[in-house]
Amino acid sequence: MSKRVLMIIPFQASTRGGVLRAVKSQEKVYKKLGFHTDIAYVNDLKDFDLDSYDFIQVHGPLKIKSLLKVMRADAKAILTIHGWVVDENLTALKEDPIGNFHHLFRLFNWILHRLIFIPVVYKGRVTAVSRIKLERNGLKGVVIPNAFIPEDVDKKVAECKSLSFDRFTLVAYVSVGGSRVEGIRRLSRIISEVDKRTDKNVQLLLFGSPVKVDNPHIKVMGYRDDFLCYLKSADMIILGYDVIELSSYALMEAGYLSVPIAKFKGEFEELKDGIHGIIAENEEYMIKKLVEASEDTCLLREWGENLKEHILKTRDLTVIAEKWRKFLESI
Repeated sequence: MSKRVLMIIPFQASTRGGVLRAVKSQEKVYKKLGFHTDIAYVNDLKDFDLDSYDFIQVHGPLKIKSLLKVMRADAKAILTIHGWVVDENLTALKEDPIGNFHHLFRLFNWILHRLIFIPVVYKGRVTAVSRIKLERNGLKGVVIPNAFIPEDVDKKVAECKSLSFDRFTLVAYVSVGGSRVEGIRRLSRIISEVDKRTDKNVQLLLFGSPVKVDNPHIKVMGYRDDFLCYLKSADMIILGYDVIELSSYALMEAGYLSVPIAKFKGEFEELKDGIHGIIAENEEYMIKKLVEASEDTCLLREWGENLKEHILKTRDLTVIAEKWRKFLESI
């Protein structure tokens, strides 16, 4: 008899973002392992018999009422972290202390998770999609990246209308975590300086969580269903902070579409400068290399193909499924 897994999404169905993508990807991982999988939004838990599952994977912090349901179940509970919990909530409070006051309760809930819920409810069974997610959240756990499903991208890109830019075009995807916390001002400085130093006009298209930025070279695109169409036609994807692993779907999609990455070097850097794109030690190096890249399309193509090969090798469904098989057997 196949194992049964319930994945819990800790927010409303109307919420958009990478967690939903990760859940859909994880569903295919479990299918690869031969598991039966159900997906539940937190408000719908009453419709599921939690005792009928072997594993319950929770994709983020739950409130106490829902946690108690998970704790009472016979299943082994696993907490998977996708974001920077503390950073995200602190950023929201700084931006709008009154309107985002509820984030104070989320911070308190996370403190309770660290002190009580993770040891008691999850028995320390924690995974994260990248090492930086564990470190920024002060957790110990197992790093298992998201699996990349090429068919999903192929299907969406096939519907794209032809896009062409008369500028050197960079794309960034803004989450409520990392890139919003550290990156936007930095990117604004970089784009302005690159535009000054090259004969080509430069533009940055910002997708994802809407932000306020005053820069004529930056266009805020927000959440768009045709994001992949713009990404496919862009010259590079850029990040204003040091993502350590390729945890973001936007980065994996860029790599698969042979769009190279420009980012800052992380402590446990996975990518190589001059091989997969620009992996910069500082802003000046980033600016210098972006200017060079804007004038050498052959270099961009080479980086893009190298990155695609890396994504297909390290984020393959079979590879990630094997990591999950070993983890689940160990608990």
